[in-house]
Amino acid sequence: MISREALARVTRNSVLNRAETLAERRGAIWHRTCAYEGGNTVLTANVDGSVDDQDHYEACVVLDESADSVVECTCNCSWSGRFKGACKHCVALALDFNEHAHDYEGFGHVDQVYTSSALSSYIESSIRKPRLRVPRKKPASGSIVLEPTLYCDGDVCLRLRIIGASGSYVITSVSEFADHLARGSYHTYGTCLAFTHTLDMFEPTSAKIASFVLRAVQNRRAFAAERSGGHGRNGGPGSGKVKIGRQMRLTGPEIDELVDFMMGRRVIIDGTSPSGAVVRKRAVTVCQGDPDVGIGFETKDDGAFEIVREGEADFFTSDGLLYAVQDDRLFRCTSRLNDVANFMTNVYGNVASHLMLSRGDAPRFAEAVLPSLERTFKVHVPDELDDLRPDPLELEFRIGHARGGITCDVLAIYGESSYHIARREVGESIESGRDVVGEADARALVGRFFTLGATSSVARIPDDDPDAMARFVFEGMAELRKVGTVITTESYDRLAATATPRITMGLSVRAKLINLTVSAEDLPLNELYALLDSYRQHRRFHRLADGSFVDLSRVDLSEAAELADELGLTSEDLARGSVEIPSYKAFILDSMVPDAQKDLSFSTYIDNFHAVDPSVYEPPASVAPILRPYQKAGFQWLSALCDMGFGGILADEMGLGKSLQMISLLLARREEGPALIVCPASLVYNWRSEIKKFAPSLNVALVAGGAEERAELRQENWYDVYITSYELLRRDIEDYSKMDFWCEVLDEAQYIKNRDTLIARTVKLVPARNRFALTGTPIENRVSELWSIFDYLMPGFLASYDRFRERYEQPILDGDESAARLLSETVAPFVLRRRKDEVLTDLPDKLEQVVYAELDGEQRKLYHAHEQALRVALSKSRDNVFGKDRMEILAELMRLRQICCDPALVYEDYEGGSAKLDAIMDLVSASVDAQQKMLVFSQFTSYLDVIARKLDESRVSYYVLTGATPKKRRIKLVNAFNKDDTPVFLISLKAGGTGLNLTGANVVVHADPWWNAAAQNQATDRAHRIGQTKDVTVYKVIARDTIEDRILALQEAKSDLAEQVVGEGGGSSLGSLRKEDLIELLGD
Repeated sequence: MISREALARVTRNSVLNRAETLAERRGAIWHRTCAYEGGNTVLTANVDGSVDDQDHYEACVVLDESADSVVECTCNCSWSGRFKGACKHCVALALDFNEHAHDYEGFGHVDQVYTSSALSSYIESSIRKPRLRVPRKKPASGSIVLEPTLYCDGDVCLRLRIIGASGSYVITSVSEFADHLARGSYHTYGTCLAFTHTLDMFEPTSAKIASFVLRAVQNRRAFAAERSGGHGRNGGPGSGKVKIGRQMRLTGPEIDELVDFMMGRRVIIDGTSPSGAVVRKRAVTVCQGDPDVGIGFETKDDGAFEIVREGEADFFTSDGLLYAVQDDRLFRCTSRLNDVANFMTNVYGNVASHLMLSRGDAPRFAEAVLPSLERTFKVHVPDELDDLRPDPLELEFRIGHARGGITCDVLAIYGESSYHIARREVGESIESGRDVVGEADARALVGRFFTLGATSSVARIPDDDPDAMARFVFEGMAELRKVGTVITTESYDRLAATATPRITMGLSVRAKLINLTVSAEDLPLNELYALLDSYRQHRRFHRLADGSFVDLSRVDLSEAAELADELGLTSEDLARGSVEIPSYKAFILDSMVPDAQKDLSFSTYIDNFHAVDPSVYEPPASVAPILRPYQKAGFQWLSALCDMGFGGILADEMGLGKSLQMISLLLARREEGPALIVCPASLVYNWRSEIKKFAPSLNVALVAGGAEERAELRQENWYDVYITSYELLRRDIEDYSKMDFWCEVLDEAQYIKNRDTLIARTVKLVPARNRFALTGTPIENRVSELWSIFDYLMPGFLASYDRFRERYEQPILDGDESAARLLSETVAPFVLRRRKDEVLTDLPDKLEQVVYAELDGEQRKLYHAHEQALRVALSKSRDNVFGKDRMEILAELMRLRQICCDPALVYEDYEGGSAKLDAIMDLVSASVDAQQKMLVFSQFTSYLDVIARKLDESRVSYYVLTGATPKKRRIKLVNAFNKDDTPVFLISLKAGGTGLNLTGANVVVHADPWWNAAAQNQATDRAHRIGQTKDVTVYKVIARDTIEDRILALQEAKSDLAEQVVGEGGGSSLGSLRKEDLIELLGD
């Protein structure tokens, strides 16, 4: 016993008053224990709480009853530790002990003999002295085990025991344990276990439990902080209030989460069951399922029934989930048992009482409750109760069809009685014994497919909603048949198509054209296009002309739809049942149509193409002696394509004589009619010169000059070959479209790489039986360029651009190697590409070298200033493709490059030096000394002017060729350079990168290499080509540690696309760069 005065000495009067109120409240203090240690009385109990999201607190009071004093008070409430004195929970515990000491577990007689205080102190000090020092072994990572206990006391609480290799310890404060985890602190348990509290120290399941506990404590603290105006989850005044003792009360979601990762594992259960019985503390295995339980009914004399439990189990619910403990298993019950959770907890939660069902309530129980119980678990129903069941509900659905749509009348049938239930009036009375829930479910099912008007007693789907009608025909009927009988009318039965349409294709060859036949079983051909259109639009259903529906998910139309899209078939084509297709589409059709649908003529046609013997094509005698073996093979390949009615791309590497191979073909087939050659304006005179040189017997019309002069030339019909430029073709296309050519040839066909340009559309308007393209770079930047060229050669060969983009371009951009391989295989028969190192073993080597120029002084300062400004501009750009700032950013990029060359290109008053100009002049000097001739390429004509002035100062002679150089003068300059001793030829990359033969030079300098490597390679090939007898040295002059330097690495990463598709190393475009790419190019 302890006096009120003793308590008043350890707390405030206000606290003492509240403690007295709390102690007087019935049931506020429970789990009370009493122990005697060292002459003191130790009291512990759970005391009701009211704040901090805590239902109760764990209080402990140590009393010296002989001295009428309080020795120590501890509690896990927020008061303890923050204020001096005992909290109200501890004071209430002491007051309760005064009144109810005999209710405390462990309470002994008051008249005990206590050890004297002097002896007690000596014993205590002796006990604390170590008797044997055992070195503490550091536990291994992943070795610590947490053993969870689910303690039930009306709610479910979590208790924890921590187990190491040398012992186990009860965690007396869950919140302190969470704090150790949060801080990763080193903590000691007893004398044999100490470790740093990180998750990797726990075995896997225990690590999940530890993480769960930490999160749960933090959630409670965050909630308490929010309620008390605190500051957040892990810190601040409000975050540390919640202190949790040896057990943590769990919420429903927390129980479910804990059960999830303990599934199949063992936990300890303890406490009291929901029925009030003491649960034997034991280990149980957590599992998903239902316990083996059931019920029976014992008939009483007065006609009542007693519900009898079959199988013992304890049920409890948490957050809508039902749990059960049976034998050595803890079940999380299935949804089936959850549906009757209240019934289970009532029946099995009242073990001590008898559950009775009166005779008067038995019929309602048999009608409303018994069916759901029987669907859930074992129920033994006596005959007396079974006889009270009402007649079962039988459903009948009567389905009809008229002009207004589909109708549905629903009948609920009970024995001899039936009721129309499609529509229920508000307030309508329902006779006893009817299955109200079953009828409502039937109405809800019908309502998924039908609507019900305000006056009609039947449900209806209107005829103007064909999708809803079809959905019911193919889905709703099956749903209705699951729950009742369905009766239909003949008119309704006709709504479902009697058979599934089957579409077949046939292929044959007639007069060098492919004949495609289309047939459809159980479907008129004039409805085929509409059917395929519905399929393309991913519709689930299609309505035929007779009103019936086809479920497209049950019909395989993919092959027919893909073929129709590939060939661009119209509704008229399909309605006719046959269509003639150009022969070059034979290979696509061969891969798309099953062999069984190809006749012998088609299969022979395909086989003949693959079996073409090139040796049957001999070049004309006048050119045969000068053709190299690979050029002869190219002539034969072109000839074979002509005879098969195909077009092709001659894509030999620059300098291998593409023009000579084409001239040989034109000479061999001059009798077939006139041919048209379209080329850049700078090359029209080259072509005339080449034809005059290799095939002087051909009559050539160079269609240039004024409009009248060009018109007169076109009117002459005795020419074998007409030569014009892309620009002049665009102007004169109206006249050309009225002419008839056996062959149209595009030189430098990359001019039509952009499918949307006017010139790309213009070249397709020229009537020609055969079309060819010459280009060393069929792909410069994008795969779509190849599509544009093939759309000229053989329209539709690679399908529409949208389909090409879907099938090839986008997958290739996404890194799909199989798509690149498929495209390569598709175009391979129509692309011929050879490399110099493959066919010209006698061609001198090409030696490539990078010459670095180190910017310094004023030039470096200007470069860094512009680079930083551009970096800032890019960082401020919001979208990934520069948006409205794109042109300004690209212009600034150009200025950066010009500063790398010579700041004088940007600043007129610049008088500093230029590291790159010095490097170029060093190369010029070395070349002149070695009596070598040099080509210098630059994209900036203004930079060529700077170099020219420097050459003048050094008294080095040179030629200059730019876009402003007249076409006739170009030829004269090229011939002069190849013959005389002029050592340097300054050439603008755009004007002189193609169509020139400059084998007189064996040194090539790229003064300002940039993104498009293909353009640089073309320029290099002006010297490294047939006719060159010396090794060619190529210098790329690069300003070190600038955007030029970094572009070389990015070039390699982006240049393998063309190689994958047509075996050609190309590049990618500056316009395709993302913002991140440019930022990376600008460096740190």
